[in-house]
Amino acid sequence: MATTEEPLVVSASDEEPDSVREVSSRTKGLLISVPVLLALGFLLGYPAVVALALAPILLIAVALFMVGRRPGGNLRRAVEPSQMTHGETATALITSINNRVTPTGVVEALDRIAGQPVDILIPPVAPRRQLTVSYRFVPLKRGELHLGPVTLERRDPWGLFVRRANASAEMTVLVHPKVLPVEVSLAGNRIGQEGGTADRDVMGSNQFSTLREYVIGDELRQIHWRSSARVGKLMVKQLVDNPLPRALIVLDNDIRSYRNAADFEEAVDAAASIGSAIVRAGLPVALRSTGADIGVEILRVEDLTRMLDALALCDPRVLKVPPPALRQVLLATKSTSYFLVTGPSTGLIPSAIAALGLVGEGTVVRMGQPGGLTRPRRGLVFRDVMVCRDLVPPSVATGT
Repeated sequence: MATTEEPLVVSASDEEPDSVREVSSRTKGLLISVPVLLALGFLLGYPAVVALALAPILLIAVALFMVGRRPGGNLRRAVEPSQMTHGETATALITSINNRVTPTGVVEALDRIAGQPVDILIPPVAPRRQLTVSYRFVPLKRGELHLGPVTLERRDPWGLFVRRANASAEMTVLVHPKVLPVEVSLAGNRIGQEGGTADRDVMGSNQFSTLREYVIGDELRQIHWRSSARVGKLMVKQLVDNPLPRALIVLDNDIRSYRNAADFEEAVDAAASIGSAIVRAGLPVALRSTGADIGVEILRVEDLTRMLDALALCDPRVLKVPPPALRQVLLATKSTSYFLVTGPSTGLIPSAIAALGLVGEGTVVRMGQPGGLTRPRRGLVFRDVMVCRDLVPPSVATGT
């Protein structure tokens, strides 16, 4: 998902990290060879062998000198885009800041993305300068993504010693579900029939409801003179505000409703796509899950991140308590339409049918079941699809 936002800085270090020096088995072998060569040289009377015994000591001393400095300088990590989406490429930025008066030298770094190691080579950094290296990765799973720690390494050319320093702590960022351009009918195409845009309805549209008898305090301009003349007493018009259309999205996170975990992930993408389309159309939306772990109200496009954050943390489970009836959730959220996103084995269809008396139209999206669009009864729409991308109109999917 493209973004123009600043990179998300997920870890930083203001002080140079402590380091540890590790000795390789090759070094231990050289140290063992020294007394062996000395003993052979003295026993056999070969001064050259005795002199040869000093070579490993000299080599080890040079190697110790080369790894004497701690690797690297201060380290800062950033990730862009700041709002990552699973399956889309992201970039990790590693900035080495050298506050010393001497160059840092070449440093090998080992980063970790979701536990997988990533080797990085940080070139020398001039004094009082900084250098940024980057690499690309693809977050394959929605939810929390663990980054780091970054381990800096300095080695000698002979592999005798290695000096390591953990330059950043492990950090966690959220990976959002995908947002696809679903068709308009899934985003409340009855918006115009229900009273226009959200900006206009929020002020109240004062629609005529009924006539009632005049009471002291009523505005004279509301008197309906023709009806007053007919009944012989003052009658006034009773006005009510046209309710603002409001959509409810319910994500079924009972794993028993789906064929497998992959279908649930597609359902999460569908809920995110439908919710984004509704908000971008100018309507508020309430997002709930059957596991009661999501309760988000979105009024503006700027608030969409809260919905995506909630969906990123929603996991499938076996529900031990039956979810509240869809009718109750509609009343609690004052919604005028609903979108139930579930699987082919759901037991929520009776609840969806019972809720039709409160709304003009309800849509049930069943993920992992072919069938397309059906209308089994007035006001109820079924969309049976295999994956979320099947909800995208063909003209949009093909780019025409």
